[in-house]
Amino acid sequence: MVKKAKLILFTVLVLSSSQVLLAQITISTTTVTSMNLTEEESVMGMIYSRASPSLATEVSGRVIEVLADIGDEVNKGQVLAKIDPEKYRLQLAQSKAEMARLSALLINQELDLKRAEELFKDSLVSAEMIDRSRAEYSVLKEQINAAEAQLNNSNRLIEETEIKAPIKSKVSAKNIDVGDFVQTGIIVFELVDTDNLRVALSFPEYLNLKLKKGLDVYLTTPTSIDQLIETTIKDIKPDVNSNSRSITAIVDFENPGSWVPGASTQATITLSTIKNALVLPQLSIVRRSIGNVVFLVNENRVVQRSVSTGLQKNGLVQIISGLKKGDIVALDGAGFLTNGSEISINND
Repeated sequence: MVKKAKLILFTVLVLSSSQVLLAQITISTTTVTSMNLTEEESVMGMIYSRASPSLATEVSGRVIEVLADIGDEVNKGQVLAKIDPEKYRLQLAQSKAEMARLSALLINQELDLKRAEELFKDSLVSAEMIDRSRAEYSVLKEQINAAEAQLNNSNRLIEETEIKAPIKSKVSAKNIDVGDFVQTGIIVFELVDTDNLRVALSFPEYLNLKLKKGLDVYLTTPTSIDQLIETTIKDIKPDVNSNSRSITAIVDFENPGSWVPGASTQATITLSTIKNALVLPQLSIVRRSIGNVVFLVNENRVVQRSVSTGLQKNGLVQIISGLKKGDIVALDGAGFLTNGSEISINND
């Protein structure tokens, strides 16, 4: 009786297993479609100004007026501070007087030279005298040139007593106040151009062959979450960073209004675009020991098909080989299938 019971139990187990193998597997399906697929890379970067000049004094003296403060927006040529110009005005007056004196001497010397040349024609003066007159005239001409240079320099020093903004920008630092005595070369203002911005983006070195000038770049920043900047790569540094083993791409753009130098930015670079790429949802591709496979639907059964895949984006995978456009494959439930599995389809 015991042996008979075991035999009956074994028969039931075999029958149950056979029923499981023959049971239909319910799946949903999807179709191989085509679309333009972009290969992208996203990195973080830092926004900074393309121009951030530090203004140093060209002359020394006492500060008599400060016309700009931190945060002020200034235009090109706008006066930011003034240094007492009195001693430079005195130098200018002296330069003008010296120029006038030498000009008068030059006029007299020129007249003397002309008279000497006329007398020399009539052999009334010696060649030595005419040579001396010409030499004295040349010396005065050189003195006039030196005096003119000194006069121009005196005018320049007067102009340099007014510290002016070289570009349209904002004041980021002010290091002087009225009454300060400043020496030549002291940094008194630091400016930052907030209209023309730049980002340096670091990419892994293996992307060297894919990065190039002109590629599309899309930028976002936490300081202006509703704005998307569309620009392109302007330059790529020719060397690999020895510390990070990265390649740096330079991106320039105009501030749309609320972007801030020093803030972070996320950049998405379009490395390439594959036109009419065959794509499937990632869920329909199953990893097996032989590689990636999909299950083609053939009436109420499936046929296993090996595929080569490429780019992945937004849940879609590029199919390089193994399928054609319009093929119907298993989607939900694909992971439970084997070659020849019987199926029922439910796409609701």
